[in-house]
Amino acid sequence: MAHDTPSTDAQPTDQHATWMELFFDLVAVAGIGQLTHLLHRGPTLGDFALYVLLYLAFWTVWACIMLYGNIARDHTRIYLMLGAMLGLGVMAAAVTGIPDRHATTFAAVYVLVRMVAAQVWGRGRLMVDWPITQLSIGVLPWIVSLWVPEPWKYWLWALGLALDLWLMFALTGEQMMAGAQEAIDRRVRNSRRFKGVEPPKVKALHTNPAHLGERLGLYVIIVLGEGVIAVIGAVGAVTWNVQVLALGFGAFVVLASLWALTLLYGFVPRLMTGEETDASIPRQHVMAMHCWVTGAIATITAGLGLAVEHAKGHVSTGIGWSLAGGAAAYFIITGLGGARSGAGWRWVLTWPLPCAVLAVVLGAFGPRIGALGLVYGVVALCLWALLCQTRAAGQWGAGSGPDRPRRTPWPHHGLGIDEIL
Repeated sequence: MAHDTPSTDAQPTDQHATWMELFFDLVAVAGIGQLTHLLHRGPTLGDFALYVLLYLAFWTVWACIMLYGNIARDHTRIYLMLGAMLGLGVMAAAVTGIPDRHATTFAAVYVLVRMVAAQVWGRGRLMVDWPITQLSIGVLPWIVSLWVPEPWKYWLWALGLALDLWLMFALTGEQMMAGAQEAIDRRVRNSRRFKGVEPPKVKALHTNPAHLGERLGLYVIIVLGEGVIAVIGAVGAVTWNVQVLALGFGAFVVLASLWALTLLYGFVPRLMTGEETDASIPRQHVMAMHCWVTGAIATITAGLGLAVEHAKGHVSTGIGWSLAGGAAAYFIITGLGGARSGAGWRWVLTWPLPCAVLAVVLGAFGPRIGALGLVYGVVALCLWALLCQTRAAGQWGAGSGPDRPRRTPWPHHGLGIDEIL
């Protein structure tokens, strides 16, 4: 194997994030902060749509480079990681100018990093755990958008991301492997030059599950960290009174609850153990759920900051939907994961679905109930979800005898903790 070629071996399972990877994640810190500031413009429906679009693009590029580091391990090209970091930095810096300016620059850098990320794996090797990293069909609309004015440019971006999303669920790594091998076999069989030559075999590239869990978990921490920064900044910018301090405390409870629900009872711990199960969720579906759930958390954190900023004033419909809508999205994504995993629909009805419905109600009445009602409404929903999870983990049992309910590290969670691998 060449010095800079990614390995096909998913071992060792004790691989941890390197200093280079941690340095690379700094650009994610900056990017999430820039993206959530889009919601501070109102936010209007257009702001929400633009935020979702740019977040998906930013996360996709981050994921492509993150997976390269996961597989390449000791053979990671430092200059490539630094170049990708610079590119993501330019994308993050361009966010503040969109939609008035810098949209073409954002798209150009996105295309460049995606194309580079598709070529780093080596000839005859396929990334089976997340095939879209080597497929350029979703990049084509972005290329076209470089010569298209707004607002059609954004529709092309949406088309490209929709194609990537469709491929996440429509194409498996095994299908991609079979198609690539069939194409090589056919080319060798129909070639006079290689007559009688055994066709080369396509090699599969697999992620290290423990390292992947750590990297996905670190990204969740980054998103939650942006929420802590937003809340602290908002509290520090206004005159303190009982209501402001109560909002700050409620925001902290929400962030702590999201941390527990996602990192203690979610899919990340299961990945980090490296355990295998009989019924597995495809890794590309895990990546998709991570994208959606972190986007929902980022929306919640932006809403918390906005609610604190408007502690004494009017809470707009947009602010209400930033907070409550983000919470509804989080619960819906969790519920969909539960329906897909062994948790089942009975579990979905205990808290993901009721919490999602109540969060939508909160969003609808946001301007009427005010910042305090919004924040503590979300607090109540998060605490209910957390109580359900801790009870399922057997953490409500009394005493220490044999009759005490058995403790399990992570109960069945809607993001498929028992079926990730």
